[in-house]
Amino acid sequence: MKKSDLEARRKQLNCVSSDSENDFDEIVSSARSPNDTAKITVIPLERLVEYSDDTFESITGRPQPFKAHSQESLESLSKSIKENGVINPIIVRPLDDGKYQILAGRNRARASRICGKTDIPAITRADIDDIGAAMIMLDTNLEQRPHLSYSEKAYAYKMRVDLQRSQGKRTDIEGGKKIDVLSEVGRDNNDSRRTVAYLIRLTYLILPLIDLIDDGKLGFKIGVAISYLSTETQNLLYSEVIMAGEKIRQSQIKELKVLDECGAVNIDSLKAIFRKPIKPQISSVTISGERLKEYADILPDNKEVERLFLEFLKSYRSSVKQTVG
Repeated sequence: MKKSDLEARRKQLNCVSSDSENDFDEIVSSARSPNDTAKITVIPLERLVEYSDDTFESITGRPQPFKAHSQESLESLSKSIKENGVINPIIVRPLDDGKYQILAGRNRARASRICGKTDIPAITRADIDDIGAAMIMLDTNLEQRPHLSYSEKAYAYKMRVDLQRSQGKRTDIEGGKKIDVLSEVGRDNNDSRRTVAYLIRLTYLILPLIDLIDDGKLGFKIGVAISYLSTETQNLLYSEVIMAGEKIRQSQIKELKVLDECGAVNIDSLKAIFRKPIKPQISSVTISGERLKEYADILPDNKEVERLFLEFLKSYRSSVKQTVG
């Protein structure tokens, strides 16, 4: 089922009253995808098995990137499902033993059990292989979790891009034209190609640094710049500079990168960069015309304003030097 078709079904489901289970069943049981490989049905919860973290890691080579929902979140979701039903169907694929593996919606299934439900609406995908299953898991979490951390989104994008590229010609080329996977992943998640690329760079950081970004203690763009440094230099930067409370600037990371590429980073060279006095830089000063109105009679034009301002600064500097002396 195409994403646009699924959204249309969701809008239709949103119009169904929570008290009208018969109407709901009629809607979901009659839905079919254009190619008839996906359909929405009501499936008993006892026939569902979860898509385990171990299964995901065996396919991607990495642990799944999303943090587990807390018990409090599950109970809140359970209360919502009890009152309103499951609005967004889960996604499953059939198994050989007659059961269904949950590809998306594990928490909805868990919450449904908590509130005493015995079945759940599901989109059945019989055409999904193992790589496709992992991609669905990533896509639905990216779409439905609005407050992902930097690290969750970074690793999810990295895995999503790697999985799509691993499928080779089936996804990299369409109609004889090469697909830009970064742009496609960004478009599916309302992010620019640059944002996707920057986020993926965070996966090259050592874990303590990406944790600092998640906690808001290290800037995102600074983190991207640091990601181009070797692991050894990142560890040294973390232990000797960041843990010491030193502020980090882009210009310092650029200087460090030059040394890193030459293999010349050590404690002494690191301290030389980050303990070097930084001259304040003023690119421009703006004074609104509204604030200058009362001086209009003595300020004929902008050049005169600039001249007087510079004369004042010279005079002020002299007075400061005399005071210090």
